[in-house]
Amino acid sequence: MRSASPSVVTVSLMRVATVSNAGKRANQKLETLKQERGRDLLAKQRALEDVVRQLAKADALPQADRDRLTQDQNRLRGELQQLTAQANSDFQATQLRLNSELRGQVAPILADIAKRSGVDVVLNLDNIAWAAPGTDTTDEVIQRLNALPQ
Repeated sequence: MRSASPSVVTVSLMRVATVSNAGKRANQKLETLKQERGRDLLAKQRALEDVVRQLAKADALPQADRDRLTQDQNRLRGELQQLTAQANSDFQATQLRLNSELRGQVAPILADIAKRSGVDVVLNLDNIAWAAPGTDTTDEVIQRLNALPQ
């Protein structure tokens, strides 16, 4: 026979990802990656802008030099596009990996809470409109996640 506990419990996975130590570490890794890729993109963007400026003032240059600058501009524009796509891909892949790692740490905690509470379903509070008071287990999940060895 089931206890008087709720048949469903909820957890805010967003809060877990932003408040827990593991979530903070993951977010810091993403921010570091974003900054690193941003510096690379900014350097490439500045190089392209420099060539564009040179090309704008190239009327007095021989045709061969103007052609070289045009080729440089096209090459740098392509490199910038490729670097942007790679940075986006790297960020998304890292974000997916870190989210998967966090879910892997949270899943056994949620399974234990569900078993202990006698519930069959744990819902993500971030995606539901309302839940009865007392069903939110987010604080316990964060505490237990923070207690795990790092």
